[in-house]
Amino acid sequence: MLENTASSPKYDVFIVHSSEDAAKARIFNQALNDMGLVAFDNINEGPAFVIGRPVFDNIIHAVKHSKLVLILITKHAISSHWVTLETLVALEKSDRENVLCVRLVFEGVSEMERQNFKRGILTSIPDIIVDFNKDKWKDEFVAIIKENIPVQKLLPAGNVAHGLVFNYFIGYLAYVLPAMSKTVEKIEYFTPDKFSKKFFVVMPESCEVKPLEGKYKNFLIEKMEGSLEMDVTHGDKQRKYTLTVYKITKENEFYYFCADCPFIIATMLKMKEMGFADIDVHFQGVRFYMTLKELVEHRSNPDYKDTTNFIMFDGSAQSSSPALEIWQSLKKEFSTNEDHETTVVTRNGVAVESYPSLTVSVINSTDGDIVAEEVIQFLTMHGMNFTSGGAAKKSSDTDDICIRWKIFILTDTSTKDKVMELEFNAALSESISKNQIQVIPILVKGVDIETIPYGFKWTTVLKQEDPLYLEKMWKTLHEDRHMEELQHAGSLFEGLAYSYMLNYMSFNLVGKTGDGRDFTERFVDAVKKYKVNCKIVPKVYVIVPSSCEFPPPGTQFEKEEHLGPVEPIVQGFRKYFLQLYVLTISRPGKWKDVVS
Repeated sequence: MLENTASSPKYDVFIVHSSEDAAKARIFNQALNDMGLVAFDNINEGPAFVIGRPVFDNIIHAVKHSKLVLILITKHAISSHWVTLETLVALEKSDRENVLCVRLVFEGVSEMERQNFKRGILTSIPDIIVDFNKDKWKDEFVAIIKENIPVQKLLPAGNVAHGLVFNYFIGYLAYVLPAMSKTVEKIEYFTPDKFSKKFFVVMPESCEVKPLEGKYKNFLIEKMEGSLEMDVTHGDKQRKYTLTVYKITKENEFYYFCADCPFIIATMLKMKEMGFADIDVHFQGVRFYMTLKELVEHRSNPDYKDTTNFIMFDGSAQSSSPALEIWQSLKKEFSTNEDHETTVVTRNGVAVESYPSLTVSVINSTDGDIVAEEVIQFLTMHGMNFTSGGAAKKSSDTDDICIRWKIFILTDTSTKDKVMELEFNAALSESISKNQIQVIPILVKGVDIETIPYGFKWTTVLKQEDPLYLEKMWKTLHEDRHMEELQHAGSLFEGLAYSYMLNYMSFNLVGKTGDGRDFTERFVDAVKKYKVNCKIVPKVYVIVPSSCEFPPPGTQFEKEEHLGPVEPIVQGFRKYFLQLYVLTISRPGKWKDVVS
């Protein structure tokens, strides 16, 4: 077995591969077995990814319980978002355990493609080019697997989004979300059937923060003059939060909503501008979205349940807009009936006696009827009876039934149905909040998983083309599996440090005023303004208490005098201040130092 300081991992190697490369992964899996190593086997039967659990959680589980992560890079995998994400998660594991537990294996790619992939942080990871036609490829493969490599000083890009999420949540959403529902009815635009009580967090995957207002196809989003103001206790004092109100119109129909596009995600773009390779920031936007969504909807945060709509869109194109996603969310919120076929199956009999009130809902569009019927017949043969003896029922007829499992039939039509996508996301959110897997997506044969929307990709799917897919579905229905917990806070400091440096300190240190004065000139001007006659130290002192506890506002320390702010740097509507202090030092001559 591989040597590792990690606490009792179950597997030696987790093979990360594109779904198109299952056959090649089996070859490497056999090579590992020949070496006496145990692989986390997501290729054949065995400890595969848990169906219905978010893919991100399954990845965390597999990486956490494996000593080494083997990234198989082929023509298919080289552009896979999931392979990129799994690489980042494995690098975080390396950082925590101080052992480089990632290896790259290239097969069937050109040298130019390999070089293009191995940029930024990935240059530090050992790699091997495998040619199955060579007799000694297994020997070379074994050598790189068994090599024990201590962690070098890796750039911790994998933790940036995680840290930024907690920064945004603790500093903003934690106060805004509980307060909004209590104050929204006070705004002049409010009517119960037109103004959403949910806060919209809108996130472009590209991390390019743009104004929401504008015209997009049939939609018009306007920023209203009036805003929603709330007085909230923040720490030991009252703070005023102002939420922007928008109006979205389609033809003669309209709704109002409050929204924010987290400015903090622009940190990732700044990292790119500072020379970070694309591979290091490629998945940060999506990761920010998923981590924030799980944090807000986590069962330990009951005060935030049903308070937020999370909207993600591409954001890279100049004309891209979240208007359609926002509209569909609002339509879902204010509608009472949705025209969707839902089959409700009750689990009765000896086989399910531990779940006497359990129900299953099969949700499909017309082009999924054949697969839905196949699922229903299978369930019927295994002793599950339809309520009221009928197969198909409208969802409005099932509102009073507590549905334990929801089976979504994913076809080309259903995955483009925004209402169905919202229903899927709602079911997934409920799974997360209850810490209980209750979603089973089934991908119909012939549908390319890469073409389906983001929401459906976040769970591990069953594929109809798998001859055992019905048996796997049945096995999942009999399990009481939990979601994989969020990663611990871990290296939050890295994301917070990047945010502090790029979104605050960089403006104060290298920014200039409108008339071109830099930090030193602003500092000297402030000294003259406050009529200080002593030795000056034109530096910024960053004070970090090891306990992370800060004294209450207004606290004065011995030998310290607060003079006031240095002239701020103005960027758009934001001002970046530094504060000037006098520090009296006991030494001959009674010197005073002025520091900022």
